[in-house]
Amino acid sequence: MFDYFRLAVRNISHRKKRSWLTIIGTMVGILAIVSLLSIGQGLENSVQGELQELGGNKVFISPGGNSLSSRFTSSTAKLTDESLRTIENTRGVDEAVGLVSSSIIASYGDESSYFSVTGLPTGTSAGLAKEASGLEVVEGRYLRDNDRYSILVSQSATENRFEDELHLRSKLSINGTDYRVVGIVETSGTASSGIIMQMETARKVLDKEDTYDQIIARVDPGYQPAEVEENIRASLRQNRGLRKGEEDFTTRTAADIISSFQSQLALIRGFLVGLGAISLLVGGVGIMNTMYTSVTERTQEVGVMKAVGATNWQILRIFLIESGIIGLVGGFFGVVAGLGISFAASEIISQQVGLEMTPGASPQMILGAMAFAFVIGTLSGFLPARKAAKMNPVDALRYDK
Repeated sequence: MFDYFRLAVRNISHRKKRSWLTIIGTMVGILAIVSLLSIGQGLENSVQGELQELGGNKVFISPGGNSLSSRFTSSTAKLTDESLRTIENTRGVDEAVGLVSSSIIASYGDESSYFSVTGLPTGTSAGLAKEASGLEVVEGRYLRDNDRYSILVSQSATENRFEDELHLRSKLSINGTDYRVVGIVETSGTASSGIIMQMETARKVLDKEDTYDQIIARVDPGYQPAEVEENIRASLRQNRGLRKGEEDFTTRTAADIISSFQSQLALIRGFLVGLGAISLLVGGVGIMNTMYTSVTERTQEVGVMKAVGATNWQILRIFLIESGIIGLVGGFFGVVAGLGISFAASEIISQQVGLEMTPGASPQMILGAMAFAFVIGTLSGFLPARKAAKMNPVDALRYDK
């Protein structure tokens, strides 16, 4: 077997330019597949980690249902203070908070810009609100109960919104009222990047004085999120006089969100990997073309080998190993280039999105990609190898290039 590999390497090295062009075709396909799979897996791992950290023991409740009957009432379905109290009193709920959010125009000096606004509770409920929002104060302080005209601004919103960057003690004008920045924060959860206000102030500014856009319930230790989710659904149905299947609200756990994200990501990843597979197929056609040319050029060599006793199986094996090595080399360089691209892309995503991300480059994926490239190369070389194996030695020796 070692002699077969040595002979294959020698034959490939004698046709350097043609071999490298063929290898590049295979490399492009493997590069596309490895980079896309690695980036996709890294993104999935990062989002799963964030969701588990922020919402692993929480249930998220939103207005509007999924059933057919609820579609006609979704425009009037609301989460109110009564809904919040009902959820707080549900078996298995440790604590619950309501959030409001929308977009508004804020002015800074003579300039104006759109901001997302989130209203968060203060006082005893501030802990759950900050936990669910992934909120961390990097400058200044958090909001207090009496901060009617004070706001927090996310770090990403302090830059590129106005000619002068926002900072502590800056004043933003909203609906003709000035609000002073008392804190700059980082957020990674339910509070969108933008402006964060004390709950009562946000309700007035956004004209949502009797509603919530979302309620977040923390699961009591000893209960499972799915169990508490069903308890909340039953409590809200009873409070609203609804039957099962007529819900005008939606509940989700971190597992639900992760599952939905995985389904969407799988579709996108499948489509992109399909494109990479097409590139790899083109590379396989290139290998086949190269091997057909090689067989034609080496017809007399095949005749000599058969004349001295080489069997059809031995001739077949020589060309199959040769085409497999071309695929394997292309796979190796494709893996190296694909990992380089995925690490560079992950760094850019981390900087632009603020999500810590590491490519999902597992040994199984790397070895699998190289094995796949070897198999594609071997299969692509089968027909040319079969042609060589079936040559008549007399005709092969008479062949004139």
